[in-house]
Amino acid sequence: MGRLFVFLVVLGLAAGGCKRSSEGAGTGGRTRIVFKFQPLWGDPKPFRELLARYERANPDVELVTEALPNSSDLAHQFFLTSLQGGATDFDVLVADVVWVPEFARAGWVADLSEDFPPARLREEFLPGPVDAVVMNGRTYAVPWYVDVGVLYYRKDLVPRAPRTYEELRRFTRDAMAKAPGIQGYVWQGRQYEGLTCNVYEAIWGHGGQSLGPDGRVLLETEPAREALAYLHGLIADGLSPQTVTGFGEEESRRVFQEGRAVFMRNWPYAWSEAQAEGSPIRGKVGIAPLPTKDGQPGWGTLGGWQLAVNAHVSPARRKAAARLIAHLTSPEANRVLALHYARNPPRLALYDDPELRAAEPFIASLKEALTRARPRPVTPYYLLIADVLQSEFSAAVAGLRTPEVSLTRAQKQVDHLTGEQPQEEDK
Repeated sequence: MGRLFVFLVVLGLAAGGCKRSSEGAGTGGRTRIVFKFQPLWGDPKPFRELLARYERANPDVELVTEALPNSSDLAHQFFLTSLQGGATDFDVLVADVVWVPEFARAGWVADLSEDFPPARLREEFLPGPVDAVVMNGRTYAVPWYVDVGVLYYRKDLVPRAPRTYEELRRFTRDAMAKAPGIQGYVWQGRQYEGLTCNVYEAIWGHGGQSLGPDGRVLLETEPAREALAYLHGLIADGLSPQTVTGFGEEESRRVFQEGRAVFMRNWPYAWSEAQAEGSPIRGKVGIAPLPTKDGQPGWGTLGGWQLAVNAHVSPARRKAAARLIAHLTSPEANRVLALHYARNPPRLALYDDPELRAAEPFIASLKEALTRARPRPVTPYYLLIADVLQSEFSAAVAGLRTPEVSLTRAQKQVDHLTGEQPQEEDK
């Protein structure tokens, strides 16, 4: 029933858009463009005013906004169905950070390099988000807002944020000894995309890379083996609860926020919950980059959303759509989304903006973590290989298979799905 409902919702969304017979023709001879996005939540007035400013600056354009389901999977299925069918009833779309290579390779999103040269993006935006939208020297989307995996810690239970994995283990043991009954480190260990994010953070923290020079997804490597052994070892040694293999973001957050854990890996959204009035840990929490094997600040997984243009629409609509993206990703728009919707800006300069630093010091504090954020493997096949990664990573973390066996299996399946030829193991 659940899958049928999802299919009917997506089919209904796609069919509803195809009923228009005058796509692109606005009132009074204006060019009509449609912006498809997911709800930002919060007071809609600031965002409406942001859109109204675009219309005032572009009197030749009639802008229509249409909301998508908040579910990322539903939104992806909608765009997959619509774009594959050549739909032209929307112009600007939001894309998850892992969708852009898939959509670009299929020819579904327009090349925006003329309006947003890669060199300019690299000057103005955080590096991770740019790596996720620039492929083969061409720009296919523009970062809208970003997210990153970070470490939360109890300031009243540990001396400081751990810098190394060994310090994390030692601080956890000491805190658990001081506070009997408390759990150690909670993270996202359930078989889903959140686990993949945690595993890649551990791979990077052990000195590994996501892709080889030839674009091959690297899995059967020593850093990946160490990463999976580290995560499984946390559970095996009792430093993470056995139940972590069933945790997503919210399960981890609830345990930590109830004061029942020393450390937590999660996204920045959990900060406002931890500091909310009535929270048992209010004022007792610190946030830091993830630890690594050698002690340098860790690399959190990049999350967030990008804005792209439907490649099927006319040149006139593409131009109006590109102007809308420029408006919505401007420093002013970044500031609006940060101040009113707690969305982390992708523009580096915003983290030194006096207004933002005064009003949202927590967002400003994320500068280092966001600067070091890395995307999951940037490949057009990512959505195709995601199930393989989740399954094999889960088996290793839960101790059902050794890291070596899981990674060998994963490498073989991923190489097959991406068309890579077997080759000598990458070290």
